Amino acid sequence: MSNTANLFIDWQQQWHQPPWQACNDLPIVSSKSTVKDLLDESKSYCNPSINYTSTGSGDSEYLTSIDGVENNQGGNGYYWVYFVNGNMPSVGFAAYKLNAGDSVAWDYKHFSSGLRQMNQSDHPANKD
Repeated sequence: MSNTANLFIDWQQQWHQPPWQACNDLPIVSSKSTVKDLLDESKSYCNPSINYTSTGSGDSEYLTSIDGVENNQGGNGYYWVYFVNGNMPSVGFAAYKLNAGDSVAWDYKHFSSGLRQMNQSDHPANKD
């Protein structure tokens, strides 16, 4: 059964202009499509398209950059982390299976933040 999910990327002001991008209603197959599949769909459905690089394969594939902004770019201590419906999953982006209506947010966060996101109601990923 096909349905959709939403994608939000937060680069922060110093890394990208504009500093965020939302892309809603990307097609997925509920309980089968992964967060990686959602990023792949974004290449066709988001404007501008979202490009990423990764290393590894299968469930252990690891995202290394989004739109040229790399993990630990220049030794800055920032890394890409993802959240589904405001929660940080315990598996990689190629392993996490999405459900219809899920919202995925990628944040470029400093390692000192504990790579956790406050579940703030004002965060764009938490808006209806």
